[in-house]
Amino acid sequence: MRTPRPLPRLLIASAAFLGALALHPQHAAGQSPTQASPPQQANSAAPRPIETEQRLGPFTIGGQIYAVVVREMTVSATTTTKYAATLAELEIRDANAAVVYQESFPSDVQDGHFAQKLSASASVLAGAGGAALVIRFLEESAAAGEGESWQVFGLVNGKLAPFGALLPLGQGSGTVGGVLTGVMVGGGVDVEPLVSTAEELEFRAWTGNFFAYIPVRVDWAQGQWTEGEQCFELNGGSLRQRGCNLRVAAKAQPQASGSIVTLYVEPVEDRYNAQQVSVDSGSTVEFVNALAVVNWKSSGERIACSFDGLWLRVRIDGKEGWVHSEAEFAALGLPAASPPQ
Repeated sequence: MRTPRPLPRLLIASAAFLGALALHPQHAAGQSPTQASPPQQANSAAPRPIETEQRLGPFTIGGQIYAVVVREMTVSATTTTKYAATLAELEIRDANAAVVYQESFPSDVQDGHFAQKLSASASVLAGAGGAALVIRFLEESAAAGEGESWQVFGLVNGKLAPFGALLPLGQGSGTVGGVLTGVMVGGGVDVEPLVSTAEELEFRAWTGNFFAYIPVRVDWAQGQWTEGEQCFELNGGSLRQRGCNLRVAAKAQPQASGSIVTLYVEPVEDRYNAQQVSVDSGSTVEFVNALAVVNWKSSGERIACSFDGLWLRVRIDGKEGWVHSEAEFAALGLPAASPPQ
């Protein structure tokens, strides 16, 4: 297995807009968001959406400064607080307050609330060769459940432009000739580009219970990014995809009453190679790494990912092994809720 990578330089933005950036100084840090007049509606008894504005930044990308303006609609009177607010519009502005990107989102009120709850945050994905602005969306709806997606922007020919879909392994201008190579690792093969001018970084994504850091390769000059690696295992004389080791960020909060967790020696359900370990609020729990097949997909201008065959390697009071069931994640105190901003 591959050695876990070093921490990425992922700089999470403050929700307050720093006064040093000359973008509408009336919205300097520490001042409350602006509130627009509610639109007039024919039925005065109906909920009245109120618009608020929040500025995120500043973000420095290739020596240029940008801010992200987030406008949210809130229903002033609703019996369904879960969908009482949603993202209505997002803008990216340069240091002169000029809009370089703008997108609007559905915010129609139905039965006293919005059909979905959408929120956005911003951060910088930085490497030795450049930096990208990452817009992270969290979406929640009764029909589709919870979801996380992103848009990534970088400088291409001096202008901020979206990277677009994540390209499959070996594609893109950063991989010389598109040639891949396999490296033997414990029980399998790790496949990577043979020669690549793209920079390898890690991209943070929510698995459903914790964050995982996924290898990607970024060609800063072309504004392209691709998958970083794929991992396979030997199975009856052939190779099948097994997932790669991923660095994780997780926080254990076991219950005081205690639970029993099954730790497997390998990331496979083999009761003959497992041990039962007790875990409670006094246990020392360490998260070593995860193993999963990462699936990337595009929806419009946004990208998202999902995880197949997810396993988590943990150390409980010095005893180490693999877990993967929701019951064991719950016993470790890992959340099963929306990913935090």
